[in-house]
Amino acid sequence: MNTEAGFYLGKLLSCLNLSFFSEAWANYLKFLPILIIGILSSLILTPIIGYIANKYDITYKPGVKRQGRDFDNQEKAIHEGITPSLGGLAITIPTLLAIVFFFKMDSTTIPILISILILIIGSTLDDIFNLPAKAQLLYQLVAAIIIAFSIINLTNLSIINIPLDAFTWNFKLLGIQNSFVFPGDLIMIFWIIVCINAYKWTAGSPGIIEGNSIIIFLLIFIISTRFNILFSSTLSILITGGMIIFFIFALPPQKIMTGSAGKSIYGFLICVLSILADAKLTTSLILLIIPLLDFIFVIIKRYVTHRPKSISELMKINGPDHFHHQLIKIGLTRTQVVLAEISITLLFGSIAILTAGAVRYFAVVLVIALATGVIVYTNIRALKKEKKKEINKESPESRFSY
Repeated sequence: MNTEAGFYLGKLLSCLNLSFFSEAWANYLKFLPILIIGILSSLILTPIIGYIANKYDITYKPGVKRQGRDFDNQEKAIHEGITPSLGGLAITIPTLLAIVFFFKMDSTTIPILISILILIIGSTLDDIFNLPAKAQLLYQLVAAIIIAFSIINLTNLSIINIPLDAFTWNFKLLGIQNSFVFPGDLIMIFWIIVCINAYKWTAGSPGIIEGNSIIIFLLIFIISTRFNILFSSTLSILITGGMIIFFIFALPPQKIMTGSAGKSIYGFLICVLSILADAKLTTSLILLIIPLLDFIFVIIKRYVTHRPKSISELMKINGPDHFHHQLIKIGLTRTQVVLAEISITLLFGSIAILTAGAVRYFAVVLVIALATGVIVYTNIRALKKEKKKEINKESPESRFSY
């Protein structure tokens, strides 16, 4: 499934003389102008957005509950000092504009464009007003439903070869071709929402979501270019360029935060672009394996610990129990946490690129097993460290020490 390039994209991709390179290298290098646009747009927009966020006090303040919300747990925040939010707009606004100027408006681009716009508006309002969990889930659900009713369909689970198109409904709305397959697109709605929220949760420590995004979008670019999926290639390399610059601002000590204005859209785009890249879930599953398993682990842990009475109540619970928090508890610095998570993402993401066909099935099983082991081991180590600290604090001998 591909979409036609617009006039400006065609000009950009043909502006380099790549006759000295082999065809394989030329296919990748022709996107260099798009990478540079991503770098320059982030370099210009990040300081401007940071200034606006500071001016209007759209910031994160350590030890202060945003909008007085009872379920804001300040222990989960690892940033230092007053930090401007909205930083993700430096990535998402150029992405939105790239779709408008680089591609012809068709049945693929229009639904993605509308979905991103909804996510940008909703998540920006969340950064400003700290929206309740129900409101956040609502705009995520709307964006996911728009994609599900587009011509982007999930027709099979390739790793186990189960067809998901028992029923197909094709129709036109305002001249745009739409399609809904059952039960595949219902699964895709759920999958998009899980990817959005699982990826959002990785942003608890400075630089993690930005570093992971560089690796993941670069890998999606390689996969998309290999299969000649122009839309995915263009957007993924544009975001990679922008994220390289933003990563510098996001490293500890953090100068600006991605905020909801970026986090929600990154997970959404990783999910959708991965599906477009090879029409499978396996790519996004491998690329997001650590966030997804951490998401599942934390949900189960919070349910067992707090016994919430509803999903809404469960969504309100938060705290320092994510994978990056556990890495800090076992003694890693914030910079080491970033490097550790990037390394894991690069390792598992490389498996996604190097495997194909039947081998991909075994790769998925291997990656899930390894990632589960990493998360469980880290949590056990962190728990032992915490118990040891508590014993040292409460020991009778400590009362008489000088």
